[in-house]
Amino acid sequence: MAVSSVLTRTILFSLVAAACSKSAAVSTTTPSPEPMPAAEPAAAEEPETEPVVKEEPKNLDIQKNVIRLKPGIKILFATDSDKLLDESYPILDEVASVMDQNQRLRIRVEGHTDTDGNEAHNQDLSTRRAASVRAYLVGKSVPEDRLESMGCGQKVPVADNKTDDGKAQNRRVEFVIMRKRRPAEPCQVYHPGEHRRHHRGGEGATPAADGAAPAPATP
Repeated sequence: MAVSSVLTRTILFSLVAAACSKSAAVSTTTPSPEPMPAAEPAAAEEPETEPVVKEEPKNLDIQKNVIRLKPGIKILFATDSDKLLDESYPILDEVASVMDQNQRLRIRVEGHTDTDGNEAHNQDLSTRRAASVRAYLVGKSVPEDRLESMGCGQKVPVADNKTDDGKAQNRRVEFVIMRKRRPAEPCQVYHPGEHRRHHRGGEGATPAADGAAPAPATP
């Protein structure tokens, strides 16, 4: 009986020791971290291209940084008001069409005045006129997030305000092309030579004549 008892205790001791050893091994084993999911490659940014149109606009001159009105074409407002006159609608419809054909194109509408009257009033008038043009384009289904508007007042003349013709040139609306890379600063003179015009199915870039004056908008 004594031998059997000793043998039993020896077996039990061995089993307990083995269990403790296994438990210690488990507790000290550090689980391997799960692999991190592979990062998706960044989508390549589409290159910004110049606006293109199916055919030459009747009223617009599409330049590199700005869409101007052709000489003699005017966006008309009621006197000292931001109310657009009916004669302006076909011009703005062309702007809406250009934006529809160029879905990534974003435009900032800038309003300008001459120096007649109070400077603060001119600033307010130019701001309201630019906003009125933007609202018209939104009404023509141009998405709001592709349009901005701002008034530049009388700060950026393109002609001499001492003459009636110069004042008429300074009263204008311009459509500045907004780019993610090297965006154009607001309220500046966009020189006529700094542009490139493109047409689908055309013969390539066609520069406008240097010195072409921006079309004015009447007060």
